[in-house]
Amino acid sequence: MKRIKKLAAAMLTAIMMMTMTVTAFAAEQNCTLTVSVKSGEPTQTLKDQTINLYKLFDVTESDSTTTSGTAKNYAYTVNESYKSTLASVLSIPENSTNEQIVQAVTALGESNNAKVQKFANDFTAYALQNSLAATTNSGKLGDVTSYKFTGLAAGYYLVYVTGGKEIQSSLVTVDATTSKVELKTEAPSITKTADRDTVSIGQVVKYTVTGSIPDTTGYDQYQYQYVIHDELSNGLDFVNDENGTSVTGNAVNVKVAFTDGTDANIAPITATLDSTNNKKMSLDLSTWVKANQENNKGKEFTVTYYAKVNKGAVVTEKNKAQLEYGNKPGETTTTTPSEAKTPTYPLDILKKKSGTDEKLAGAKFSLYKTKDDADKGQNAITVSGNKGNYVVDSTSSVTEFESVNDIAGKGYNLRVNGLAEGTYYLVETKAPDGFNKLTAPVVIKITKSSDADVNNWTISKDNANEEDKIIDIENSTGSLLPSTGGAGVIVFAGVAILLVFGVAVSFIRDKRKAC
Repeated sequence: MKRIKKLAAAMLTAIMMMTMTVTAFAAEQNCTLTVSVKSGEPTQTLKDQTINLYKLFDVTESDSTTTSGTAKNYAYTVNESYKSTLASVLSIPENSTNEQIVQAVTALGESNNAKVQKFANDFTAYALQNSLAATTNSGKLGDVTSYKFTGLAAGYYLVYVTGGKEIQSSLVTVDATTSKVELKTEAPSITKTADRDTVSIGQVVKYTVTGSIPDTTGYDQYQYQYVIHDELSNGLDFVNDENGTSVTGNAVNVKVAFTDGTDANIAPITATLDSTNNKKMSLDLSTWVKANQENNKGKEFTVTYYAKVNKGAVVTEKNKAQLEYGNKPGETTTTTPSEAKTPTYPLDILKKKSGTDEKLAGAKFSLYKTKDDADKGQNAITVSGNKGNYVVDSTSSVTEFESVNDIAGKGYNLRVNGLAEGTYYLVETKAPDGFNKLTAPVVIKITKSSDADVNNWTISKDNANEEDKIIDIENSTGSLLPSTGGAGVIVFAGVAILLVFGVAVSFIRDKRKAC
């Protein structure tokens, strides 16, 4: 019986040897890892940022072949460079064994859960605060959306990119197969918006820049930079409030506030204008950002300020805000500008003789915002300018603008610039000498572009679109009307006398024949 049992055991062992083999591989030394920006952030790049890799564990692989297929096994060994840091972050004894550290990480649960993410973030914060050297890094990157590491040893890596809004590190096992990881964080950024889609000259625009308190862990807390730069176009001037109060000196009023209503306490109340260009403004929030690291990290805030539209405004009116951030002066990153477009439009008029291309000078017009005002001749838009070129001017008392013979190189002979989108009523107040004046207002409608190109705006006259964006206004001249006392009356009188004389002669002749 014993011999049978021994024989059965031997046969079972032979069968297992034939049906299962384990192939072990040494740690791969030529692996790759591609790191990409966060999904859904097409405008985000890695410009001026650095990707750091910390190899927490070495890894070796083995393939197990069974009757059901091939399985891949991983064996992890703690990287001695980070052993004490791992123990501290995992809250286990510093003298823990390799197996105990691996088990502590495994016990955090499945991939991408909150405990795993907290472990990654806590390790990164400890490493940054204690100047723990990374295994390797990308160096300062250019304007790219991904970076590929090559020649890596197989291992379990932590991936951290500098300059994020907050610490959101990634964990990935890099092996013989090509590995990829997507960053969980995004770089600090701002957006700028205006409270008006289109403007007229003289209006005040309220601008809002929205950002969030970045995580400055790992940066020099005394030198960290967070500065908002804003540059207006020529058609705008900074003012201190919604009433258009002029700026004096080089300080312009701003308001910084958290979007949740929390007190922004020590936030600055003024920004600085460039000493050589008053279209440029800088708001240094570095000190305020540092002061809010403990309680308000990641919280959204707004900066509001005002600008007034001046006589230089054009359709392509836009202005931009950029964020400069980084570890210290001279080592900062400047974000892609966030633009706010506030176009203003011209009313170009071709005043000409009906049915011809002859341009007519001396026609005068007024422009109104409502039909009722146009009919009553009240509340006309005020302008300033001359020789066929005018601009909307709320400080002026002039309400008429006049056409000229020609404006060199233009297809019109009268322009009024500085109108916002909307419907207007053009009234001819005086026709050119020898021509008939228009008897009813012309309805002008300006419509802003429906796409990103502000130049795709349209203008119509009495509901008919003007493809060339020029309003044709024609005047007619009539024929000479009948009058009295001229030579024509004498001619008609002579003809009448002759006719009467002829009738009389004929009557006398007929009477003699009858006798």
